[in-house]
Amino acid sequence: MKIGVISDNHGYIHPGVFAQFSGVDQILHAGDIGGRDIITSLETIAPVQAVYGNIDTFPIVSDYPEILRAEFEGVTICMTHIFDGLSDPRIQQEMQHSPNQKLDIMIFGHSHQARLEKEGDTYLMNPGAAGKRRFSLRISVGLITISGDGRFIPEIIYLD
Repeated sequence: MKIGVISDNHGYIHPGVFAQFSGVDQILHAGDIGGRDIITSLETIAPVQAVYGNIDTFPIVSDYPEILRAEFEGVTICMTHIFDGLSDPRIQQEMQHSPNQKLDIMIFGHSHQARLEKEGDTYLMNPGAAGKRRFSLRISVGLITISGDGRFIPEIIYLD
């Protein structure tokens, strides 16, 4: 299974996203979507699950949650736009509802800066921003490849 991870479009999708996400089974959007048309465009590739970000307004904030927890082939993923660390009470509360209470990947956005690192047993993944270039940061997305039995490989892909 392949999952495309995207964030911080702010109403624009970099054209390279479509090629990088070709063949993914699922897309996770970590907020600052910028409009329903972004979701509609991504849905032409694969089903989309999303959280709202700090720039999102109605109907995005009523259509999507602040925090999302999902499990894909034994891999537990939690996602929110603004991430304050694994000890954040919102994250802790969400993980109490997880059957095994483990968190494999924490996805977030907001900073526009791609990040992939491990904290304890959890990967922290910010796919960066896939909209128009802001600041001097590179345009990027994430990809998670799940091979079953809880094995997975997260990566950052730069589009420029």
